[in-house]
Amino acid sequence: MRTTLAAEHIRERDDLQRLLIERMSIISDDLLVIAEEYNLFKDSRRRIDILAIDRTGTLVVMELKRTEDGGHMELQALRYAAMVSTVTLDHLVQTLADSRNIPVAEARDTILNWLDEPIEELPNHVRIVLVAADFSTEITSTVLWLNENYSTDISCFRLVAYRLDKDVLLDVQQIIPLPEAKDFQIQQRQKGAAVTAGISAGRDFTRYNLQLAGTIFPNLSKQAAVKLALQKLHGAGVHLQELQSVTQPGRWLAVQPAPDESVEAAFIREHPARTPAHLWFDLDIIEDGITWVTPRFGGTSTEGMLDGLAKVAGAHASLTWSRFESDVTVPN
Repeated sequence: MRTTLAAEHIRERDDLQRLLIERMSIISDDLLVIAEEYNLFKDSRRRIDILAIDRTGTLVVMELKRTEDGGHMELQALRYAAMVSTVTLDHLVQTLADSRNIPVAEARDTILNWLDEPIEELPNHVRIVLVAADFSTEITSTVLWLNENYSTDISCFRLVAYRLDKDVLLDVQQIIPLPEAKDFQIQQRQKGAAVTAGISAGRDFTRYNLQLAGTIFPNLSKQAAVKLALQKLHGAGVHLQELQSVTQPGRWLAVQPAPDESVEAAFIREHPARTPAHLWFDLDIIEDGITWVTPRFGGTSTEGMLDGLAKVAGAHASLTWSRFESDVTVPN
């Protein structure tokens, strides 16, 4: 039976906020929670319900309401987004350290290991996620207009409550943008903003499609594309030496984990002078009892590496790649 959040005495902070922090994948699996009830300015009583970061390094402001119309949450979230747009990476690291009560070095590694690509600083662009029992026409119209005309990235999720015997179930529905339209909207926005973003931020967010042995893997980050190609080609029988020859062989590191020891723990034990940040410990490339660890290859060398990997693929497995925003495939 359908019910309401208010009728079930579900509270914003104690219930909804706690649920989303513990199960953020309900909204998105690319968000790392940095803090809750975040307040950037000590002299302000305004607090962001949840502050997160996605895998591109973009900050995400999440606002929650249990009301049926959403109140004026879109305006509130816009204020918060403007407030945090000036936050630095160092400040974010300190915020996570304070939130989790962990050392600053551990907080920095947590954030950097979360990202698809290493970054020197946070971008100015901020994503907004609104979660409410429902949204008024005023809110949805405003959000659609802002997303369409000003390239904002605002998502709206509706929470529909149902009572089943003694339990209350929540149906989480994304209403803006519609899931089937999201990829298209992102692709169009990337095309339109590519030049501006490259000039203003000095960073390249190009994504890639891979075709491996007839299977297509679309919309991959630079690191994800290189990593997947390495794993698939090695699994198809391409020798380690061939993979190393086209991916900076001097940067591959050998480790030999003891029984029940993780690859990362073995690396720290065997290479104590090296930092474990920005390394792939889950590459799962093993030959002759040796497990190999590499940096998170990508960046400006991505396309050269993909070209090299396509060449060494040979008869083991065909590999072609293309830029995600392009329909032209680069042959091997």
